[in-house]
Amino acid sequence: MRKYFIYLMFYSVGGFILERFINLFFLGSFYDNSVLIGPYQPLYGAGILMAIIVYDFFLKHIPNNIVKYLSLLIVAIITTGISEAVTGYGMAHFYNMQLWDYRDYFPISLQYVGIIPTSLFGVLSFLVIVFIHPFVKRFLNLMPGVIRRNMFRILLFVFIIDIVYTMFFRLIKI
Repeated sequence: MRKYFIYLMFYSVGGFILERFINLFFLGSFYDNSVLIGPYQPLYGAGILMAIIVYDFFLKHIPNNIVKYLSLLIVAIITTGISEAVTGYGMAHFYNMQLWDYRDYFPISLQYVGIIPTSLFGVLSFLVIVFIHPFVKRFLNLMPGVIRRNMFRILLFVFIIDIVYTMFFRLIKI
């Protein structure tokens, strides 16, 4: 389970970087619309992580590569949608925050899940899993166990502190 948390954090940092470039392209600046303080966007990491878990436990055993990768693509789009929906509706429900709204920009969209952007992020997740994740996995497996365990502990500690701080001091405003 440690490796999956490290994957979550790694791809969340990648999501943070991606979000900055999306903001640069569409807004003209590296606008930081993060909820958490750290340089990570768990929304992106969670979508990819869910697809990786489905792949690791089910899809990698499919002998036909076309079926395997087509299934992974579909799963990546679905897990991206789940991640967007849970994050969007969760933040709206618990903190009365609207982080984005696809209805104004894309046809056939719910508020937080849109066919076009969700599919694009799903395809991107698929490409990351197929072309980048094998190197990330290999790199993590080459690390000595003690370094992996300490990395997990440090990342978990920082992430929990960030969530607690965000919940109690940024969102609820105690």
